[in-house]
Amino acid sequence: MARVCGLDAVLKSYEPIAIALSGGTDSSVLLAYAARHAIPAIAISVDTGLAPAGELAAARELANRQGVPHVIIPLDMLKIPAIRENLPERCYVCKRAMMEAVVAEAERQGCRTVVDGTHTGDSPEMRPGMRALQELGIRSPFAECGMGKVDIEALAADLGVAVRPPSACLATRIPTGEPVTRECLALVGAAEALLAQEIPGTLRVRCSGRRAIIEADPAYRRRLERLLGAVKGLGFEDVAIAPGGYKEGGADSWKR
Repeated sequence: MARVCGLDAVLKSYEPIAIALSGGTDSSVLLAYAARHAIPAIAISVDTGLAPAGELAAARELANRQGVPHVIIPLDMLKIPAIRENLPERCYVCKRAMMEAVVAEAERQGCRTVVDGTHTGDSPEMRPGMRALQELGIRSPFAECGMGKVDIEALAADLGVAVRPPSACLATRIPTGEPVTRECLALVGAAEALLAQEIPGTLRVRCSGRRAIIEADPAYRRRLERLLGAVKGLGFEDVAIAPGGYKEGGADSWKR
C-alpha cells in the first residue's frame, strides 16, 4: 500500500503526463491508475510495424475505456539501417527512435513529463533500450516507487486491467546480424497468433531464414507437435520445438 501511495505522489508531481502506452500490462496499469486518480494524462503509442498482433488494438481499447486521449504515431522502423540490418544496437536505436517521437508529441500536446511502465524487475542488460529513457528524460514511476512485477499485477487486479503474457517486438525473434524483413516479421506474427489460440502462456517463434524454432511451455509439447504442420504451412521450410521451452534474451536466446 505504501508503494501505491508513493505512486500517486510521483505521478501528481509530473502532471500533466504523457504515458508511453505499448498495450502491455505495465503501461496499461499505469494508464488505468492515472485515470482512476484523475491525473491529467494522455496516452501515446507508436505503430512501428514490429509489435505482435493485438498490442496496438489493446492500447487503443484501454485508452478509450478509461477515457484517456490516445495518439498513435506511425513510424516505419525498417527505414532505419541499424534496425533493418539487425545490428547489435538495434534495440537501443529502436527505443530511442520511438521515444523521441513520443517526447515530441508530448511537447506538442502540452505535457510536462513522459512516463513509461518500466519497473524494478527490468534489467538494462536484458533491455538495452532502457538507456534511451534516461537520455530523453523519461520517467519510470513504478521503478521510482520500488514496484516490481508482483506489485503491478496486484494493482492490475484492483484496477480491472487484464494481465497479458510478456511480449517483445518481433525483431527479437531474428538472430542478431540477420536482416529484419517484412516477410519474416509477417511469418513470425502469423505463427505466434496461430499458436496462441491453442497454447497458453508465453511463447516465441524464432525465425532464421525460413527455419522456425518454437519456444513454449514444455508441458504443451504434444499439443505443439499437432500444430507443426499448420505452422509450416504458413511458409516455413522447417519447424522445430525448442526442448527447453521459452528462454528470455530475445535474439540472444539463439546463442544458448
